[in-house]
Amino acid sequence: MNEAAKEKWQVEERGAPFMLRLMNWLAFKYGRRGVRWILYPTVAYFLLTMPRGVRASRLCLDRFLGRRATLRDVAEHFFTFSTCTQDRIFLLSQRQNELAIDAWWSPDIPAVLARTPGCLLVVGHVGSREALRLTPPPPTPSAANVVDGKIFMRDAHLQGQSLPVSVLLERNVERQMTAMFEKLNPELAAHIIDASERGPSLVLKLKETLQAGRMVGIGADRARTGERAVEVSFMGGTARFPEGPWILAAALGAPVILGFGLYRGGNRYDVHFELFCERVMLSRQHRQADIQAYAQRYADRLAHYARTSPYNWFNFYDFWIGEQ
Repeated sequence: MNEAAKEKWQVEERGAPFMLRLMNWLAFKYGRRGVRWILYPTVAYFLLTMPRGVRASRLCLDRFLGRRATLRDVAEHFFTFSTCTQDRIFLLSQRQNELAIDAWWSPDIPAVLARTPGCLLVVGHVGSREALRLTPPPPTPSAANVVDGKIFMRDAHLQGQSLPVSVLLERNVERQMTAMFEKLNPELAAHIIDASERGPSLVLKLKETLQAGRMVGIGADRARTGERAVEVSFMGGTARFPEGPWILAAALGAPVILGFGLYRGGNRYDVHFELFCERVMLSRQHRQADIQAYAQRYADRLAHYARTSPYNWFNFYDFWIGEQ
């Protein structure tokens, strides 16, 4: 993997502060319909000024689509990314009534949440993470709400209750994201847990958060430069996934739920929650192999949703090892 390219994209991904302020102002003044037009020059900007991002988009779409990606595919890829970025404004500011969000839970989740005060919500850079937070806790499964083996709720965000999620991120790295949380959703910003603390103090804060009945959202698909990671098979290649989420999960002893918020076009999102395991167990004798196994299982589920929603993949750099 080209680490320099990854770091460059992550800086670009956070965007120019001026553009974000302009988008915020337009969104609040004109609403979602009134600011959709800005997505088209945004996509054109990406296509013209970010050749590495365009190349990375083509390479990953080749894998996800099972054919050679066209320039139109790349444009749709960037359009989906830009849409989810813009919709973040409405989702964070509790102005989500312009959006239609349907929710799907694996049927074993309600029983686990009923006997456990909190859990880890593992997410990736696929679709909208903010859409996940707006869904209410899942209802008990019944014949009326089980569709295709999952608990289903239409327009879940209109139920008046959202998941109590705290976000784990490094404040000194994600400064712009933290500032957006503080501006648009001070309550969510108050529940940010600074991952840069590390060590026992971080574990203690996470345990207190879980005991308070909150979910802790943590990303598991990007390994930063210098971060310990394992190599996994992913979409026909090899990629590095961080060890940290699984080490933390084992230390906390909390259930792990996977969350995927997928943009479906127009104003529609589908959010999917799956129980990954009730507890991550790392043995002393086979600790590294156990971490590898958990990371591989997660990569397999991530690949499933990447295949079903290829334009929702938002890692625009050389994600695979040895990719040329």
